[in-house]
Amino acid sequence: MRARSKPKGPTEAEKMRVLVAYKNGDDWKLVAKHNGVSVTTARRVVNNGHVNQKPRGGARMGRSKVTPAIREALERYVDQNCSYTLTAMKEFVANDFPGTELSLQTISRHLIGMLYTIKAVRIEPVTCNSDANKTKRKAFVEALLQHQQEGDYIVYYDETNFNIYCHRTLGRAKKGQRATLVLPPSKGPNLQVQCAVSAEQGLVCHQLERGSIKMAQNAAFVEEIYQAVTSSATWDANFQGKKVVIVLDNAPAHSQTEQRVQPHEDLVLLRLGPYSPMLNPIESCFSVLKAHIKRFLASRTNLLFERREFNSFLESRMRLLEEAARESLPCITQSLVIREAIFCQRNVEKALRFEDMSYGM
Repeated sequence: MRARSKPKGPTEAEKMRVLVAYKNGDDWKLVAKHNGVSVTTARRVVNNGHVNQKPRGGARMGRSKVTPAIREALERYVDQNCSYTLTAMKEFVANDFPGTELSLQTISRHLIGMLYTIKAVRIEPVTCNSDANKTKRKAFVEALLQHQQEGDYIVYYDETNFNIYCHRTLGRAKKGQRATLVLPPSKGPNLQVQCAVSAEQGLVCHQLERGSIKMAQNAAFVEEIYQAVTSSATWDANFQGKKVVIVLDNAPAHSQTEQRVQPHEDLVLLRLGPYSPMLNPIESCFSVLKAHIKRFLASRTNLLFERREFNSFLESRMRLLEEAARESLPCITQSLVIREAIFCQRNVEKALRFEDMSYGM
């Protein structure tokens, strides 16, 4: 069995013998030699008057400017308004704690230590989580769950728009240079994309519109959704005798939809509660669609400056936007809709519990 090696350096007992010999007036160097303590270590023990090493590193007591009270104040400032700058918080600390002057780097370091990071600011309307709107949100969820239990065919419907300025917000460039994308001086008119999706079919139907969508056009598209669902093989095989439930939001174009749409006994229009995009799977589908559209336009930027065979640049650009939409719409697959519907189901449970929602997707 191997013998245990002696610990590196002298022990506290050995150094204590040296210190006691010094205090008694004996030959402390001789004591150090017989105890295996180097002259340098022995001299340090004699000069310091103790054998224990003082703790190294960490905050020095009585010298740290950022006290626990200041850390709590920093956290309170950020929770009060997430857009406060470091300079503003520096002034707040100087006012709340007279005589304390913190640098911007110190404030930033302590915020990072408290797990605060820089993020894009999202606007949340003050009425988003009011009791009235949470009540309407809960009523929508209860109706939706009832239709799901009855086995009805649920379709989510909405519209989105984009123009020639639809591009990626991040790019690459050499250090010290800007990532620049040259585009025409005007955005031009928007192209509206109306879509209806379902977990049973994926993309049910779609329609492209130049400019704004009127209420009459919206009602006509709702009828198109109904006809597309009831004429599908999925409906004939699994949903005979059930209802078509079309979920729509409260956009201006959706006003008077109940009065304008052609009535059917098996058609139900179910409106989302106010400020409830987190309960509509099509919103996330639109995010995927926009990503594909940006990819399509990124490789064809040169066509924005060519009139091609059309009578005007405007017509050429609108045709390009329509081509981008048609080429990108197949990305809305059944698996995508199912995935986003499952994701929204977590928010459905929150709405049932009358919890606050994070506005936006």
